[in-house]
Amino acid sequence: MSAKSMHVQENHFRMLELRLWLLLAVAALAVAGGLALGLALARTPGIQDVLPSGPAFFHKALVTHVVFSFQVWLLTMLAALAATGAAHPGSGLLGLGLAAIGVALMLAVTLAGWGEASLNNYVPVLDHPLYFVGLGLVGAGVAAALWRPGTGLAAVGWCYGVALACFAVAVWRLPAELDPAFRLERLFWGGGHVLQFVNTGLVMAAWQILAGHRPTLLSRLAFGLLALGASAALVVEIRFDPQGLAWRQAYTDLLWYMLPLPPVLLAVDVLAGAWRRLDWHSLAGWALLASWLVFALGGGAGFALGAGDTRTPSHYHAMIGGVNVALMGMVLCVLLPRLQRPVAASRLPRWQIGLYGGGQLLHALGFYLAGMAGVARKTAGAEQGLDSAFKLVSMGVVGLGAAVAVLGGILFVGQVLARLVRHD
Repeated sequence: MSAKSMHVQENHFRMLELRLWLLLAVAALAVAGGLALGLALARTPGIQDVLPSGPAFFHKALVTHVVFSFQVWLLTMLAALAATGAAHPGSGLLGLGLAAIGVALMLAVTLAGWGEASLNNYVPVLDHPLYFVGLGLVGAGVAAALWRPGTGLAAVGWCYGVALACFAVAVWRLPAELDPAFRLERLFWGGGHVLQFVNTGLVMAAWQILAGHRPTLLSRLAFGLLALGASAALVVEIRFDPQGLAWRQAYTDLLWYMLPLPPVLLAVDVLAGAWRRLDWHSLAGWALLASWLVFALGGGAGFALGAGDTRTPSHYHAMIGGVNVALMGMVLCVLLPRLQRPVAASRLPRWQIGLYGGGQLLHALGFYLAGMAGVARKTAGAEQGLDSAFKLVSMGVVGLGAAVAVLGGILFVGQVLARLVRHD
């Protein structure tokens, strides 16, 4: 086989890998949406009794809804981004197969009603062996896609490796006889914090791609500081007892002091380089601005949190929303065209970005205002204590923003799936 033929074949497999990772990522969002409907049914009298595990299905569906809409979606998008330039597409396709099996296992456990829901921070799980196997396969599959030459994601790959190492050390150090809820919370606390460095690196890469921005000394410094911040987690794991308060606080401090600077430096670098060149009225410019706005709101809220009120979900919903807007823009503007499956030149993609970004902005703003008024997080119904007009209006804004963002998400999933599954 000639060198040219080998190059053509390798490019074919690279595009196939990219398409399949994107399909898995968007399918995870679609499944998460379906489970959201299951959450509503699980609270409906009569219907809840015929669901797997009855009323308890609510918390089980909630766990997998969170895992699919955050962990699986973000990590498979990272793998898709790695596929765009990586060598050895065979290892990426192997990783894809592992991740797909893992996703199927987690969904099967959920629909069967197996395991007890453990609502841990960062990575909630169903306490069932097959669910952990599924999580492990997704983690291994993404690693196979990310840890190969040519991805251009060395810093993010390092952060991901640190996160997996933290999970492994926690499994080794935490005694098996601990209370299951406490053990699972501590098991995912450290690595879950480091995954936020991974997610931040992912959105930083998406900003560069949307702006068509070439790496500079400042952007390399930003990614280097990101990797350095994640590396500090290894010190925490070695120095502190994972059952102690000092260990838990050290991870909180890690995000507080080490995570904010890298995305700020990267955004400044991108803005300085793209200000005159990028068409800010284009879909890419629109997505970039929307991502920065929502992400900045979440970052600002993170420095002014309350104690147990809804300012905390305001922070993390806005941060994740900012990441998602950038990823959606990257899929629509860069990845689908690379697959020769571009979206139609219509107003729909702009509306989709605007609805999702604007909805997340309203959602987070409403949560923050409600938290300032004293509304507690993780409450519902009468437990929220909505005893003033301000609280009622604030939580109304939360609901409105959520509805608008969901509509934007549905439009995104519909647009992308329609292009990924069509026959050429």
